[in-house]
Amino acid sequence: MSSATSTSTWENASKAVVMNATGYNMSDSKIQEISFEPLYDSCLIILAVLIIAINILIPVLFIRNRVLRTKTNMLLVSLAIADLVTGLLGIPMSIACNAFIEFPSLTGLCITAAVTYRFIAVSTIFHIFAITIERYISVSYPFKYVFWVQMSRVRVVIASIWIGSLLMALVQLSWQNFSDFSSEDPIKVKAGIIYNGIGIIVCFLVPLVVMVFIYCRMFMIIRKQLDHMKKLSPSGNNENCKPLSTERRAITIFALMLGIFTMSWLTWYMSIISVYTRNAEIISMPERWYDFFDFLRFSTSFINPLLYTFLKHDFRDALFSLLFSKSKQRKSAEHRTNNANLTMAPLAMLRSKYKSDNSSPEERKILDNV
Repeated sequence: MSSATSTSTWENASKAVVMNATGYNMSDSKIQEISFEPLYDSCLIILAVLIIAINILIPVLFIRNRVLRTKTNMLLVSLAIADLVTGLLGIPMSIACNAFIEFPSLTGLCITAAVTYRFIAVSTIFHIFAITIERYISVSYPFKYVFWVQMSRVRVVIASIWIGSLLMALVQLSWQNFSDFSSEDPIKVKAGIIYNGIGIIVCFLVPLVVMVFIYCRMFMIIRKQLDHMKKLSPSGNNENCKPLSTERRAITIFALMLGIFTMSWLTWYMSIISVYTRNAEIISMPERWYDFFDFLRFSTSFINPLLYTFLKHDFRDALFSLLFSKSKQRKSAEHRTNNANLTMAPLAMLRSKYKSDNSSPEERKILDNV
């Protein structure tokens, strides 16, 4: 087995399906090369915990703060849920596949991991694609945005992404022979080639090319608008340019995430091509680089909420409000308790003083009722 088809964590899970479709036989000697790696897999476990923690926080903030319930943020929350799948299912199943791949009775575990991985890949790229289109309409057609991008349509887009991603991931199981995973059925091989060819074109190349064009277009539009506003504004007065600067910053964040996504997933798609063409020269690099890109692919589920969400001012403000409001509530409760103690202390002293003196019964009643 070539270096392009071995060792890396996600490569093993996804290639379980690819190898079956292409007729690759996984011999015992090669299977035993794949096992649990304490250092690398421990880092993946820590990353999974971080992914779960940060991506759970996003829907919580969205539900708690009405101001966050915008169309853009609804897409971001859906993306966060997709990233949550990586931490809850993707990474654990990948580690389990590596640990138990030498047991023939558990081969289906790697197939399930591969299906989950395909689902994550497709849903992530189409979420980013939907967010890009939404931002493009906002920048290029601001007056038509309200009519074109409605909340009901956003919900339909989100539902379509989830359903389409699930179908795209599951359809590959229709030609799998579960009683003989390593069969070399020509129909199975041909179906796998067509499936992965369509997947690479429709779920990666086409969205990538369109998004690169859209981001270039948006940067040009915003630059022209900023130059126009600076000419119209008095010298030194850039208040009118702030909304456009904020929009440019948001688009820069989205473009950066697209770049990270492209770099990390390109190696995965190229490895699929190398398996089907049986040409290891398509993607030839040291084994440790495969681990690096695997980890980077996992890390996108942690980087996504950082770039897409917590660098956006509305989510950042909501997070700070959540953290500091609890601190303020705690301090306010302590303050009220201290004030109550300070108020009651003089009254207690008065009661003890007057009750010890020869005060009249009327005065004692007044003090007791205070």
